[in-house]
Amino acid sequence: MDRDDKRLTPEEQKAVAKQELQQAIEERVSDFKHVFESGPGQRVYKYLSQFCFEKESTFNAGSQSTSDFNEGSRFVILEIRKWLDFDLTKGAKL
Repeated sequence: MDRDDKRLTPEEQKAVAKQELQQAIEERVSDFKHVFESGPGQRVYKYLSQFCFEKESTFNAGSQSTSDFNEGSRFVILEIRKWLDFDLTKGAKL
């Protein structure tokens, strides 16, 4: 039966939402791994890692706005790394 064909109890709605979220997480992990674990993807990741300050300080003593910009760049590479390292066997905290 289609989800819209009947009224779901709050518990059923929560279970459906949890299942949809889990599926979305699994797809996102798969997508990131597909993109960044290929040969070209690894090269792009290596470039982004250096460009986005993954393993170095974002601080710029002469300019707070430069530090802020650098930190924003770093956030991007850390987000990519988070999805590449995500362990689906542990599941998401839903």
